[in-house]
Amino acid sequence: MYLPLVFTNKGTTTCTLTGYPGVSLVDSAGSPIGDPATRRGTTRPTVSLPPGGSASTSLHTLNEGTTDTPCRRTARWIRVYPPDSFDAMKVSARSFRVCGGVFEVEAMRSGTDG
Repeated sequence: MYLPLVFTNKGTTTCTLTGYPGVSLVDSAGSPIGDPATRRGTTRPTVSLPPGGSASTSLHTLNEGTTDTPCRRTARWIRVYPPDSFDAMKVSARSFRVCGGVFEVEAMRSGTDG
């Protein structure tokens, strides 16, 4: 299962994103659920975002029941640190749940396709 995460430049100047964001799952109290996502694939070129421009990444896990490894408990939030940032953002985890012991994040890429 893949889940795209889209980053949009809300500023007034161009910014850049290089590499991988930091991603973890948290419960409603803000406590982490399991280890953060590991990096998947190769690093892509730096993405330049003009004001209003977007870049994306994808989270990857396995579908429930694919392996004998159980799913983690359901998260309330996905906590995301943009590449090279110490400031996290939170987005609703909705129905995303880590299963099969696989929780991976891909490098940033241009566009919103994840």
